[in-house]
Amino acid sequence: MVVSGGVSVIVGLVILAVALVLALIVAGAALYRLTEIRNAGTPLLLRPVPAAEDQGWRHGSAHYGDDALVYYRLVTFWQGPTVRLVRSAIAVDGRREPRGTEREILDGMVVIELAPGADGAGGAYELGMTPDALTAFQAWLESAPPQRARRGGR
Repeated sequence: MVVSGGVSVIVGLVILAVALVLALIVAGAALYRLTEIRNAGTPLLLRPVPAAEDQGWRHGSAHYGDDALVYYRLVTFWQGPTVRLVRSAIAVDGRREPRGTEREILDGMVVIELAPGADGAGGAYELGMTPDALTAFQAWLESAPPQRARRGGR
């Protein structure tokens, strides 16, 4: 009987140690992802529309590519981009200041309203960004090569 009790304590400690190691690995991977995303992109908030005035905003990071802006949500287990906005499909419908309770999380930011289809699938979005990030976004949009140049000049 005494031996059986000692074995169960040892098994319990081994299971606890394995669970602790796994938890540390997951936490380390999440921290690494968060650090990499924050350091490599432009911070912004994004939400799909329609949405209630103060609902749906998600913190993340935008990474500008040749053909798309990819948005990585900061807090998620998904490793890939959350949203991909196609450069040639992005049309800015409007620009506004944060309203109501949005001011609490979008303090000092501008909200850009994108026309439906920015993701290439009919989705409409709003982006919350600082004035400096807005300048970078507009420069990226305007610097897109014309369609003719993308096809190899034919």
